[in-house]
Amino acid sequence: MKGLTFERQLIDVVEEYDYDTQYEQYNRYYKNWRKNKQNPFAFNFEMNRRESVYIEGKGFKVPSLLDAESEVIGHIMHVVGIAMLMWVFIDNIIGKAAIQILGHFGIDIHANFLSDGVHGGPKEIVTFFIAVSFLKVLVPAVYMKKVFKVPKEVRFMNVLNHPADLLSAIAMSLAVSVVSTLPNIYNNTNSQLYNYFSTIDTDVSAWGQTEFVVYTIYDIIILSIITELFFHGALFAPLRQFGDFFAIGITAAIAGLLSEDLSELPAAILITLVAGVGMVRSGSIYTAFFVRIIYKMYKLAIVIIETDTSASMYLDRNLFMLAVFVSGVGTVLFIRLISEKRECYSKYYSEIPESKRIRAAVKAYPFPVVACLCILAIILKQVF
Repeated sequence: MKGLTFERQLIDVVEEYDYDTQYEQYNRYYKNWRKNKQNPFAFNFEMNRRESVYIEGKGFKVPSLLDAESEVIGHIMHVVGIAMLMWVFIDNIIGKAAIQILGHFGIDIHANFLSDGVHGGPKEIVTFFIAVSFLKVLVPAVYMKKVFKVPKEVRFMNVLNHPADLLSAIAMSLAVSVVSTLPNIYNNTNSQLYNYFSTIDTDVSAWGQTEFVVYTIYDIIILSIITELFFHGALFAPLRQFGDFFAIGITAAIAGLLSEDLSELPAAILITLVAGVGMVRSGSIYTAFFVRIIYKMYKLAIVIIETDTSASMYLDRNLFMLAVFVSGVGTVLFIRLISEKRECYSKYYSEIPESKRIRAAVKAYPFPVVACLCILAIILKQVF
């Protein structure tokens, strides 16, 4: 809320929200969505401290801003928790169960429920990876879209207000890619698939096999786009009613949990942060698409470099990483120097501490249960 002070008697969170950071059409649709009094996911609280409301059994009470915030955040995070549960269930249960069923009918694909490893024919493995990764992201995204009923004009920011911030986000994604992958450079799905296809036939490189090329294109482009449609399309808009920083932080935390892998967790959080910041600053969700695509391309480049068995591989890889990091940081600094300073983020000013909003988000069932399941999955992957 713009200009709110603790002494104010009149509060209207919808009208006082800072809409100046985005474009007119977006602001109009977003405000209309929030003004719907029948919408349990819209924070449209109004209060006059000089007035009170009669509540059966409690007498006359002044409406509580804390209760209103907690209620709406609880409704949003309840839906988010269910969407996360869908993601985890498809990834860990339905996918593995499908492999067991397919194997029973003679399809050449096999896996253990306690392991990420998948064995079998190249077409079967690639089809499995594509189907599961596609469904685990798309199904919960569609679910949130239908429940939240956020207008398309709000879910998909599509006006590039500030092209310089698009370039800055891409550059930042390069630097973050290097930093986030340092703990475990050579542990990702692409490298697993590359190793698999490299061992099928020693006379044919992985790039000569259609299945590997198809999966690589799918992973870098299609999966990056639908992942961002989940995080910064379906999920982001309801959360940003409480400010961009709140929405960016919660979204990144959820991305980290859904990575279900300790080695991927830092990258999942940092890349989602960069994508969220870039989208808000530039005004377009396409910025988030590019951020994630660049990250996937960087990971693949590392995999390709590490296939070199010569003694110079480590030097080549480290020089490549240094060059990427320096170019990313240098570009960001250059753009910041030549760009005018401006207010980029919609902020929510409230007399309620941010910690209480976060607490309301974290304790909304079933979110804490799903978060624990994700943490358990991370631990199990480390053990097995």
